Amino acid sequence: MSAAIAITTTDYTHCQLMHMARKCKDADQSRRLLAIASVLSGEASRTGIALQAGVGPQTLRCWILRYNRDGPEGLRNLSGQGRPSLLDQGQLFTLKTWLDAGPPKGWAGWTLSRLKTMIAEVFGVSLSLEGIRLLIRRMGFRKLSPCPIHPKADMKAQEDFRTGFRKIALSHLPAGVDPAKGDIWFQDESRIGQKGMLARVWARKGTRPRIVRDHRYGYCYLFSALCPARGEAIGHVCDRANTIEMNRHLKDIGGMVPEGHHALVIFDGAGWHRSRDLVFPGNVSVLRLPPYSPELNSAENVFQFLKSNHFANQVFETAEDVKRKVATVWESFTGQAERIQSIGHRSWARV
Repeated sequence: MSAAIAITTTDYTHCQLMHMARKCKDADQSRRLLAIASVLSGEASRTGIALQAGVGPQTLRCWILRYNRDGPEGLRNLSGQGRPSLLDQGQLFTLKTWLDAGPPKGWAGWTLSRLKTMIAEVFGVSLSLEGIRLLIRRMGFRKLSPCPIHPKADMKAQEDFRTGFRKIALSHLPAGVDPAKGDIWFQDESRIGQKGMLARVWARKGTRPRIVRDHRYGYCYLFSALCPARGEAIGHVCDRANTIEMNRHLKDIGGMVPEGHHALVIFDGAGWHRSRDLVFPGNVSVLRLPPYSPELNSAENVFQFLKSNHFANQVFETAEDVKRKVATVWESFTGQAERIQSIGHRSWARV
């Protein structure tokens, strides 16, 4: 039987190692620290300590050797060095800068093929597509779905709207209204029809599930508005989007506003939102979004949630069936205060 290997490092006590193991976020390193702490305490045999750690005595001896040599850091998982990168540190930094800055003007986005060409032209290094994929994944990049924006969207105007929202909102509230009683409402309408949409479903890897999709065009409109701070929403289903329906909607919003409060309704520049025939209740004012900025309107996220969870991958017999389903789903949604707050909350939208 080989002699037990003594722990020669005296930088840490048994209690310190136990405390370090509890704070450690690396499960494997924590397990090894607990084993070393148990050896230091001498309260159990090394065979029992190894059994409790789920390893053999020889593995425990290896842990002690690593601890003697490098301390607690030596108990981290060992990773193979692998083949050295063909790009030096400066080139890797430049590559990361490219990815952060986005592709050159005129390119829809970075692709592995484009990166391969750029690396070859600028650095004179030929990398495989798989090598580039692994390299940029290690840098923390992933292939993600882009957020669509309108070609005419003014990103600076959107940022100014967010950062200066409180000042803008106060300027749109009527004189004498207490800002603490100014409620922010997001308003929009969406067309929901028989054609519907497709959404992701769970399926076995490598397969492509088939979903029946309707190609008829019967539809209805859902006018909706939500006040995230209060967890409230109001809306109605109709056949057309026009000034008449918008006036009905504004009246409904006014009826939801508590006594003494004032609703500041945020909406876009749709034609029926700019009509001269709109009638605003006395407790409702309007604040228009910058042009082509649907991403600032949390009502858009509500529509996305409702469509993907209640109307995707379905076929409706008639447009009336769609209308009834929309009314039922919306009625259910308006009773879910926490969900309204979660989907509709915008940290910048406060008076």
